[in-house]
Amino acid sequence: GMLPEKKVLGASAKDLTPSYDWFQTDSLITIVIYTKQKDMSAELVIVDCQDKQLRGEIIMGDRSYLVEVDLEHAVQEDLAVHIAEKVGKVEITLKKKDNIHWKMLGQPLESHNTFIKRTDKGPFYRKCKLVSKTEVTHNTKLFCFLLPKSTHLRVPTGQHVYLKQAIAGTEVVKPYTPVLPSLPLDFKEPSCCDGAHIYLMIKIYPCGLFTQALDHLQIGDYVSVSNPEGNFKKSQVQASEDLFLLAAGTGFTPMVKLLNFALTEVSCLRTVKLIFFNKTEEDILWRNQLEQLALKNERFEVQFILSQPTKDWVGKQGKISSLLLSEFVKRSREDSKALICICGPTPFTEQGVQYLKDLGNSQEEIHAFTA
Repeated sequence: GMLPEKKVLGASAKDLTPSYDWFQTDSLITIVIYTKQKDMSAELVIVDCQDKQLRGEIIMGDRSYLVEVDLEHAVQEDLAVHIAEKVGKVEITLKKKDNIHWKMLGQPLESHNTFIKRTDKGPFYRKCKLVSKTEVTHNTKLFCFLLPKSTHLRVPTGQHVYLKQAIAGTEVVKPYTPVLPSLPLDFKEPSCCDGAHIYLMIKIYPCGLFTQALDHLQIGDYVSVSNPEGNFKKSQVQASEDLFLLAAGTGFTPMVKLLNFALTEVSCLRTVKLIFFNKTEEDILWRNQLEQLALKNERFEVQFILSQPTKDWVGKQGKISSLLLSEFVKRSREDSKALICICGPTPFTEQGVQYLKDLGNSQEEIHAFTA
């Protein structure tokens, strides 16, 4: 009881800092990270092994714990990650290339065994192989990239990754939000992507250097993909009774996993409503799937709004406005908790947020996806 206060605080903070250990058998190396956190999930663990360099990142709130070493000896490509969620223990298992005894795990790299703010570390990339490219609409394609065998990465709902590509000698970086390969219509269980692929829905712009370069990629070509970024939390959905999704064009991409998560795993939601703004009917992404989903799931409703419709269009038309939003963003009960997510071109998002606030929605109830 006589210790100065500072020292006591220092000790308790240290106790919460993750730590690691490692051990070996004839053929395996196992690194164990003790996160000292309950509820560890696969989305919070990112592991890469590139050219003998092992990098393990554990995300804990706004901080990251890093294990980064240049391994003592070579290992095989495939690694395994096992997470004991309840106790917060993460095991990374590597297969030795040669059955020899390692004297040490390897040389520590600069960020090794650090627990730092996520904003203080630079982006980390790995090369992913393009395995398929399919048309979604006249100008949008679904790209499927394969992660390396030596990578463990799951992109959380509502988060994006950066793609990096050298174009005419310059490195160009752009953010994209991964989607699912399709909208599951059967909501009996969480649709778990296999974790080996990342699907991106990308609009190809006629004058867009980056998207043109992506469109010219051949199957088997590689692109650099970053670690996930973003501040969206699933708990925001789990605390809501009504979920409204406002999307314009490819602003639909964050809504895909969000829709799936909401309808599969959040039973307290009464209504899930997507209001989807596009120029023309041809621009509507996954229209058929969305209409099928609305028929299958009584909690889900979709409304398409066009700004340049043909005379045959019988649906709603116009652009985002206070009037349109007052009509569509209606809570199931006057006092029900709502979450409104919005994504699209910057002017659309900024105007939308302002209209929503003017209509009496609080800042806490609005989440704007921006990268």
